[in-house]
Amino acid sequence: MFGVLREAIRSRDPVTGTLCPSAFERSVFAWIGDGAGARRPSSSILLIALDHDARGATAGRPARRQSATMLRAAADVVVPLVRTTDIVGRVDDETLGVLLPSTPSEQAAAVAYRIRDGIATLETNRGVRITASVGVATGLLADPWASVHDALEDAQLSGGDRVVVAAPPALRQRA
Repeated sequence: MFGVLREAIRSRDPVTGTLCPSAFERSVFAWIGDGAGARRPSSSILLIALDHDARGATAGRPARRQSATMLRAAADVVVPLVRTTDIVGRVDDETLGVLLPSTPSEQAAAVAYRIRDGIATLETNRGVRITASVGVATGLLADPWASVHDALEDAQLSGGDRVVVAAPPALRQRA
């Protein structure tokens, strides 16, 4: 019993209360696969990167403590917006992930927009507005983990505060 309790504590991120990065990644790979072909292709992954608008506040990147506060506030928004069967975890210092089992990309995109809109209502105690860039990928892609990272990067590079859904390579070439 103590071993199970110890593992449960180790798998939780102390800042967000969600899964720690390694436990979240293990969950994604166990559910969807690791790029060698999807085990459950109708599932989706969201990566939510937080950013801040420093107008009226100290410019530059937020301090580590402020990043942790932003991440905790975002987790408090995300968790109630997803189903109890969805898995939320920390990916890194400014990124949360959500695994949406048995959720096609169209439904995952709707969840992503709700999350982005919910996070947009957040503000730090110093008046810094928090926004989110969200990448979405489905298990139908050859490597969903890499695809969701690419979608997140596209959302960030296109100005942030956006949702980008990864499309299969054939569809990306036509667009």
